[in-house]
Amino acid sequence: MNRRLAINIALATAAGIFLIPSCMQEKSKPDIVLKNINVSGDQQKMLADLAEIIIPKTSSPGAADLSTHQFALMMVDDCYDPELRSKFEKGIAEFESLSKNNFGNSFIKCSGEQKEKLINTMENQKDAVEGAAFFYNNFKKLAIQSFTSSQYYLTKIHVYELVPGRFHGCVPLIK
Repeated sequence: MNRRLAINIALATAAGIFLIPSCMQEKSKPDIVLKNINVSGDQQKMLADLAEIIIPKTSSPGAADLSTHQFALMMVDDCYDPELRSKFEKGIAEFESLSKNNFGNSFIKCSGEQKEKLINTMENQKDAVEGAAFFYNNFKKLAIQSFTSSQYYLTKIHVYELVPGRFHGCVPLIK
């Protein structure tokens, strides 16, 4: 065997050994690192898409602009007890499987009409899987909480006044 050929084969094999694990990793990584729940990057994209449907962008910023899905995930990770966290995680998977069963696609790849139909199913609780309904209701509550506690909302829509604020007396003063 030629020495140069043997060295080339050895280098190609070594490069393959080092490159293959990097190719086998998950395609999309999550935006934030969570301690207690496991959410993939694709699931985070699905949550961002769902939050944008719940609070769409109009003349005011939408849920995606305010990262409400990240707030919701942090709240579940930090504040929910282990039983509810696992129920929330299972609910995400059930919501995705519900989308795949009804439309043959993941929630992200569904059309706007299909997403609206799935959301209406969850809102009306018709044919909704219990875990998926738990996930949707809690995620919606947390998304709305995130939006209503955002800086934009508290400075532009519902202006927050520090305590004690203005006096709004209930008895008119007549002289």
